[in-house]
Amino acid sequence: MSRQQEIFVWCVDTFGDGSALPDERAMRFIEEALELAQACGLSQEAVARITDRVYEREPGQVFKEFGQAGLTLEALAQCQDVELHDACDVEFARIIKIPKEEFAERHAAKVALGIAN
Repeated sequence: MSRQQEIFVWCVDTFGDGSALPDERAMRFIEEALELAQACGLSQEAVARITDRVYEREPGQVFKEFGQAGLTLEALAQCQDVELHDACDVEFARIIKIPKEEFAERHAAKVALGIAN
């Protein structure tokens, strides 16, 4: 099983079948991307301007956008002196130890806010 498949299986096992839906995965991705941008010092105002610019244009092709997102993340990691693969390994090892009940509580709070399925 590839790393990508292993992580996906963990998501479904931890959060249920709804976590396999593309819109749910996209919401979780944008949430983590925003948390990373905030941690790097990007302002909420800058995020709002970028969001407006993106949504003023036609959607891109999914495969191409994955590539662009991945490459951009790698470049950001480099300029932050972070080895991306190592950061992912450390985080996955951490989260698989968290009880499912804790994730269920977090997810329920997101559902209540309308930011999760």
